[in-house]
Amino acid sequence: MKASIELRDKREARLRQQLKDTPMRPLPLFQLTGWTHFVDEEVEPPALAAGSSPAEDRKTDEQAIAYHRHLRMVPTDAMTHMQEMVVEAVHANSGRRDGLMDHVIDGPAGTGKTCLLRAIGRTAQREIEAAMGGRRQNTIPVVHITPADPEPRVNWLWEIGSYLGLNPEPKSLMEVLEMRRHQDVTLPVNYVLETAQTRLLLIDDINRASPQHLANVLPYFDYLRDKLGISIVFCGTGASHRLHQARILAGELTRVSEENRVRLEQAGRPAEPVSPSPTALLPVTWLHPLPLDTEDDETFRRVLASFEADLSLYRLEENALSKHAVTLHQRTGGYFKALTYVISTAAVLAIRSGSENITEKEIAAATAQLGP
Repeated sequence: MKASIELRDKREARLRQQLKDTPMRPLPLFQLTGWTHFVDEEVEPPALAAGSSPAEDRKTDEQAIAYHRHLRMVPTDAMTHMQEMVVEAVHANSGRRDGLMDHVIDGPAGTGKTCLLRAIGRTAQREIEAAMGGRRQNTIPVVHITPADPEPRVNWLWEIGSYLGLNPEPKSLMEVLEMRRHQDVTLPVNYVLETAQTRLLLIDDINRASPQHLANVLPYFDYLRDKLGISIVFCGTGASHRLHQARILAGELTRVSEENRVRLEQAGRPAEPVSPSPTALLPVTWLHPLPLDTEDDETFRRVLASFEADLSLYRLEENALSKHAVTLHQRTGGYFKALTYVISTAAVLAIRSGSENITEKEIAAATAQLGP
């Protein structure tokens, strides 16, 4: 036991050093230490003294550059609605052990699904901990995983166990190459999830798993939901369709259809006797490229205004991004991921060039780095 604790402490120390050296490295977010750091992280903009000019070393100011590489997720209507819905579901489910529904984030690649999933998890954990009067030792409100090799059920359990710190560190490259031979960690995972009062399970990139593979693991997720009261959010392109097909393959479409009928009746809508569709069976939040057309000329501009408010540049002109809305939309297609990259890169280029402003020049240079 002492050796296991020492290995765990060494692992956490290594992760903390990685987070310090490379705070945006994605891997630690799928492990408890890294996720906790993400929840606690407060990214403050570099201070700009009023009426002053940038110092000589501003072009190499790592704090300013790192900040603009790490712009926060600005809200859209769909993202705000999803956050509120899931957090409310987590609170409602805290004292209930049956009848819970999965939640799904779906849409084309690059529309901000992963960003939204993590924002939901962070908001939920902060609210849960606030309701408890602060963070408590041995509680794990949120688990955040992604399927590495989703074929057998044991590998899903291994991902959850890795997040919880239950799996031992590999002692050699041979052990790393023999991941499929690891023991089933179902019992310790279930024990920790229950005793640590886990309330929310986030599963990203569900599109890596085929419907056949999901069908094998869905009964276990049902156990977590129905017996432990854990809310589950699936995220990925085509997630709703894959889960629908998996339910059919798992032979549980009857139960899901009944849940859907009850949900419709509670919402005051008659449950028509028609074949259920993937979108009807699950609460799905669809993320699409942000529009900029005659039907919706406001959403994209509001997002740009939110990004502008986060920028910390000495000579940033008023409406620096909004005035280039058409150009930015043409060059990013309204895809949230591409838009974030272009704005972030343009801001870094503005610091390094000394212009301290985002113009057509910086936007052109940033979009050129997206490739053809």
